[in-house]
Amino acid sequence: MNKKQYLKWSLIICLSQFPLFVWGQVQTELNSKMHTVNVQDKKGNLVLNINCNNKCAIDFIETLGSKVVTNDADNKGAFSSIKSNGKWFTTLSDIPSPKIIMEGDKIVIDDILFGEENNKVKEKWVFQTYPDYIDWTIERTYRRNMSLEDTGFPQWSFSSMDTWTGALLGNGGVAWCKFFDKINASLGNHTGEVTFWNQKNNASLRIDPIEVNGLNIAVRFSRQPDNSFTLNYTASEERVRTKHFLSRFIIDRQDIWDIFDVRSGTTKITYRLKALNYDKTYSRGEFPGFNGESIRSVLNTIARVGVIDENIMGSNNWHLDMGYAVLHEQWIAQMGLAINDPNYLKNYQKSLDYYRDNAFTPEGRVKDRWAYRIWDSKPGTFDNGFYEAQWGDLLDANTDYPTNVAGLFQMNGDLNWVLTQKLPCEKALNFLLRRDSDNDGLIEVMTDSYKEKKGSDWIDVIWASYENAFINAKLYEALTQWSVVEEILGDSEKADYYRHAAEKCKNRFNQPVNEGGFWSPENKWYVYWRDKDDKIHGDNLVTPVNFMAIAYGICDDNSRKEAILSKIENLMQKEKLFMWPINFFPYQPDEGYKVNYPFPNYENGDIFLGWGEVGIRAYKNYDPSIPIKYISNVLKQYEKDGLAYQRYDRKKQEGQGSDILANNCLPIVGLYQDIYGIQPQYNRLFLEPHITKELNGTIVKYWLRSQYYTIQLSLNDYSMSANSFSVNSPESFSMDTEKNKLFYFNRNSPKPSLTLSRNKQSDVQIKILQWDNDNKKIKKWMVKSAAGSTITDYEIFLLKAGCNYSVSKNGIPFTVEKTDSNGTIHFSSVSDSEKEDIFELNSTE
Repeated sequence: MNKKQYLKWSLIICLSQFPLFVWGQVQTELNSKMHTVNVQDKKGNLVLNINCNNKCAIDFIETLGSKVVTNDADNKGAFSSIKSNGKWFTTLSDIPSPKIIMEGDKIVIDDILFGEENNKVKEKWVFQTYPDYIDWTIERTYRRNMSLEDTGFPQWSFSSMDTWTGALLGNGGVAWCKFFDKINASLGNHTGEVTFWNQKNNASLRIDPIEVNGLNIAVRFSRQPDNSFTLNYTASEERVRTKHFLSRFIIDRQDIWDIFDVRSGTTKITYRLKALNYDKTYSRGEFPGFNGESIRSVLNTIARVGVIDENIMGSNNWHLDMGYAVLHEQWIAQMGLAINDPNYLKNYQKSLDYYRDNAFTPEGRVKDRWAYRIWDSKPGTFDNGFYEAQWGDLLDANTDYPTNVAGLFQMNGDLNWVLTQKLPCEKALNFLLRRDSDNDGLIEVMTDSYKEKKGSDWIDVIWASYENAFINAKLYEALTQWSVVEEILGDSEKADYYRHAAEKCKNRFNQPVNEGGFWSPENKWYVYWRDKDDKIHGDNLVTPVNFMAIAYGICDDNSRKEAILSKIENLMQKEKLFMWPINFFPYQPDEGYKVNYPFPNYENGDIFLGWGEVGIRAYKNYDPSIPIKYISNVLKQYEKDGLAYQRYDRKKQEGQGSDILANNCLPIVGLYQDIYGIQPQYNRLFLEPHITKELNGTIVKYWLRSQYYTIQLSLNDYSMSANSFSVNSPESFSMDTEKNKLFYFNRNSPKPSLTLSRNKQSDVQIKILQWDNDNKKIKKWMVKSAAGSTITDYEIFLLKAGCNYSVSKNGIPFTVEKTDSNGTIHFSSVSDSEKEDIFELNSTE
């Protein structure tokens, strides 16, 4: 290798005091003095220093100019380790100096020996540099079969808990440093990819095992007694098991994983190391009217703590002895809409499959919870972490399972996967529909009276019984969402069946209380439940019940909407609350568990942010400025405390409860879904904004199914861009692209209204000037191409079959086309660079 090649590959071998540079592929002979290897990617973004003087450790790490490990910090950096017979053995010190070899564009460090005297582990490290990353391969050889209590394959040690804000995980979760609040606090996960970030200085380091050679990868994060923050990788043939029940997090100890066996021989793994600019890599756009950094931080921290591990996700958190994942929550997939991380969606898909295989009873009941260990389970129901809560039979686990499957399908568009969920979702819904004993459209829960003191839904220690509006509202949403999936899957019979059941539920729900429904004409709101003796309970303006009725489309009476929403806003102004409480007036004595009294307390009046999105959805058409105000309040609260609480008390509006809820992010999910109007559908991205002028100029960077969309929003002026196509419209619309083809969907039609195909890769803009689903009305659009002459082919759909349509271009007749039997016409046009062409389509009949 000549000097030019040497500099090109950014590899430097230095011997301390008397550096020796060796050109060519020859082994470097080292003397007894300290020697180091400096390795950096070719852009200089990531710089590593490997110290090989009676040790083998990366003792200096710099990412984009930020030093995250310095070689003056003792026992910090990256190194290998094993724990055997109660003792740690590492490559940090007291080992023979390994060999350093240059092999072309690689640095090889060989003969790294550590471990027990008569049973040394041998490793070889290989570093290969690329323009903006470094691949680090570790080959570990065990001389004989061993049982390990722990390992670092490798181990990373950072000087302080303040080095990083946290680490985003390859399963969509987060190791948030805020939660490592005691010495030895440790989190384990069956994942590999880890991206550390520091919010203050934008430093970021990604570690990604790209070649695992059949090994099972797991990680453990720990806060050490000296306040350092460590990451230990485990790579083993068998998936490592938890040591203490099913616990992934323990507040005061590091032995998350049980002892595991390794066999004699060599195992090999390659990690890709990359320095990132956090701001650029995780940019979400521009957010006038809000603190954009707080939006991003909410979605990278509190929103992700419900990811317990691979296959286990909910909207509680991993930072508890219990580590709940609650299955009776309809918003887990929906949270992924705003988190906008494909890893989150992939893991939730695995989780739903895992729930399908483990949480269903033979008759179709869905167990409502998973936890690290037995605590609040009904006796005899705990199996592999899944159980039914002792507080009651919480039937919204059955409504929320199909709702979440349908929601995830709309985001991942995976027809093959959702087909595997068809029978389980039908089973869950049919279990509920069989509970309509009087055939009035409302299902009955498993208790007849509040006097039985059992819950039946998410508000689990309020004794809602018999005909429960909360459950029936969720059932309506599940039936509605799932009927759409059945239609997409081609089962029109099942789609009709579930639509009919939903309509029947809706009709009964809306009837006045004296006619068997839930509407209170006296108070002008929906009540919570009716006992079997026909007495009404929960007549105290329970917000989830009333918000769901409006948001899910059960209540389509504008006067009722006005009565509910204006009443709630007046009460909010009167109390000056920063977010909606779970109910406004007290429950009657004995309608709930004693912990709820005196009002306001806990589920009897406190503020649970998880219901923020459904409230935003209820208000978006009424007056979007109202939910925008509360979203802003929640972001300000995040800036104070990270939203790291279960709830906020009504009196002081301060955080309460150690059962921290990831669903505290739901108001920000509502910002994305209901205010910005970003609503992924299985074959398109639907945009239906409800913004105010203060939000003009909003730009959202959004990832969906392997491509980025840039969404720009101003009042009555919306655009989306992807794959060098751009669509602009004053109305809601959907779009999709593939290669050189654009699909435009008018409003939220599941079928495209127009497709545009270009003959070459170039920027093409289309602006919808006038489009109506009435196939006799004028359709008008503008097209502009940015790169020379571009031939564009058009197909217009959903027209009247067998009819003639005239097309004009820039006011001049262009062509007349007759629709085929499907109501489609086709024509081509040439667009010149930077010239706007205006097309108009008219029926000639």
